[in-house]
Amino acid sequence: MRLSRKRPILAAALALTAATLGALAAAPPVQAKAPQSGSLAVTGDPDDPVSEGRSYSFATAAGDGFNVWGTANHLTVQVFDPPAGPWTIDLSAPVGQPLTVGTYTGATEYLYESPLPGIALSGNDRFCTNGQTGSFTVTDISWGPHGYLERFDATFEQRCNYSTGSARGEVHVANPPAPPVLAVGVQVATSGTIDTRTDEATVRGTVTCTAPATVYVEGGMTQTWHGRRAEGLVRAEVACTPGAPVAWTTSSPSFTSTPFRKGDVEVTANASSYDTTYDIFVSDSATATVSLRRR
Repeated sequence: MRLSRKRPILAAALALTAATLGALAAAPPVQAKAPQSGSLAVTGDPDDPVSEGRSYSFATAAGDGFNVWGTANHLTVQVFDPPAGPWTIDLSAPVGQPLTVGTYTGATEYLYESPLPGIALSGNDRFCTNGQTGSFTVTDISWGPHGYLERFDATFEQRCNYSTGSARGEVHVANPPAPPVLAVGVQVATSGTIDTRTDEATVRGTVTCTAPATVYVEGGMTQTWHGRRAEGLVRAEVACTPGAPVAWTTSSPSFTSTPFRKGDVEVTANASSYDTTYDIFVSDSATATVSLRRR
């Protein structure tokens, strides 16, 4: 079975690392996800309205629930299930800059669109009601593809504008090394069949994948005969496993008044799948002139 040349339409591996975070406008957001491990510790002075002079410690190892989200410019770490209410720490670099290893001073409550760094600590439904200032130090941060956060470690200090006391703490997030991004491919075989009783055209091909995935193949087939046009659909669902091409096949009658006939038909096939690790769709496309023979 001869196969057509394919034409990729989506790069399946878009690497985003700390060394290439300068193009922040193109940096994808981190989806809200539970890290493999996380911890948040907070202590405060008696006059601090967030901590109220108490100490708090949360960790995934202790059964506390964590979520992490943000972009290359800022991160939010939330402990979402303490009995008295969630705790959240937001840290951001100045607008247009990546959040990277270093110390950020002069942080304010303006987290995303400020020329200054941003900080916001809240917990147990307590927060600074008149703004806040502070500083923080990022000691480790590492990114994988598509905003996948591998590691984040930071210490911080926040003072509400109307308070003489501060809250201090540290936050740690760790995930496994970023797995490869899913990639799919599709090919269209250059020979097919036509059922002369039903006028159904059958075409086939193969898909490939770099990880187990359900791949959806969609497209169309067209044939022009003495100025008249026959058109049909390409639809297939494939349980793809890596290692070798997996076959797909589809049959369709013409949905115009002109039936398919023996001869050449133009076929377009688009393969798509969903990468659950990175919450992205990946796809590939192929076209071919397919010779239909009677069966």
